[in-house]
Amino acid sequence: MEQKLSGSRWRQIERGWRKDTETAVQAPAVTLAQMCFSLGISADRLAETGRDDAVEILREMERFASAPEAPAPDLSLLGELGTYQQELILKVLDERPRSKREKALLLRTLAEALESEADDDTPKESTGRHSGGRGA
Repeated sequence: MEQKLSGSRWRQIERGWRKDTETAVQAPAVTLAQMCFSLGISADRLAETGRDDAVEILREMERFASAPEAPAPDLSLLGELGTYQQELILKVLDERPRSKREKALLLRTLAEALESEADDDTPKESTGRHSGGRGA
């Protein structure tokens, strides 16, 4: 979730004031969380400001940054998906602008959910998804 911020915008947020329009400035939660993360300000410290919206985002960023690296994926499994299928999955992820890191996180989260289902011995209720074969 990288965000580019100009120096003048950063200073406006720090001051809480925009000189050219003489208006108050409050950073959006994502921007404030990114600024704190860049400066090494903890979520606990940010919580002292009352910006709970930004605190939750910063906590997620801290969790993601401190998570152990996942083992290298078995890339041979990608060969089982055709090029068209791989491109289709990536195209769906691109329907909304996302960074490469966000796409990777989404795919990892989906994989974890699928692995959790696979580890569960109890049968799942039908989700209405088609299982792949032709129906009668």
